[in-house]
Amino acid sequence: MPEKQYNKIRVFIVDDHEVVRLGLIQFLDSHDHLHICGQAGDANTAIALINDCSPDIAVVDISLEGVSGIELIKAIRARYRSVYILALSMHAEKEVVRRALQAGAGGYVLKSEPVDQVVEAIEKITAGKSYISESLSDSLLDIVAGKEEEGTEGLMTDLTDRELDIFKLIGQGLDRREIARRLNISTSTIGTYRDRIKTKLNMKSSGELVRFAVRWVSREGGGHQS
Repeated sequence: MPEKQYNKIRVFIVDDHEVVRLGLIQFLDSHDHLHICGQAGDANTAIALINDCSPDIAVVDISLEGVSGIELIKAIRARYRSVYILALSMHAEKEVVRRALQAGAGGYVLKSEPVDQVVEAIEKITAGKSYISESLSDSLLDIVAGKEEEGTEGLMTDLTDRELDIFKLIGQGLDRREIARRLNISTSTIGTYRDRIKTKLNMKSSGELVRFAVRWVSREGGGHQS
């Protein structure tokens, strides 16, 4: 390792949008105390390259094509216990935040926040502290307190991580074929997942599911794909 990289925080970036990924890399690498040691656009590539890169922290986009960011967080925590993780996403929904933190992320920053927050989060997390976007503070308090949602909202915790991924994509307006392409699974498998989601949320029709998913995703600005 070149001498100039000593005492720098080694950062690995995972985001499936190249423009976002490269922009974040350029911004973070402009800070003297940070060094971008690697990058990936999907979970499988990330796992392989993290082994070679040995980062201090991985900044992980929650919504990745194929294997989700939450599943990637779990995989990193299982294989590389010394690597800290910062979740980065457009999703402000409490259930998504809860799952990311539960999976092993040390912090959660919204992409809609000023990019300086990413630097602050990296600094705090690698110092052994936690960090969450200020706008999510109420959600964090509810998560820590174990506050339960009522009605259909409360049933969201029964969804698996994959079912939640599909539910979010339904709420973003994607049809069955588009969801299958994004997650690299068959359309018939998507149909099976949709039926399971309807059952768990006590919904009688696909239309009811779509309407609820759209409201849930858009309620707190989570309608943008991240």
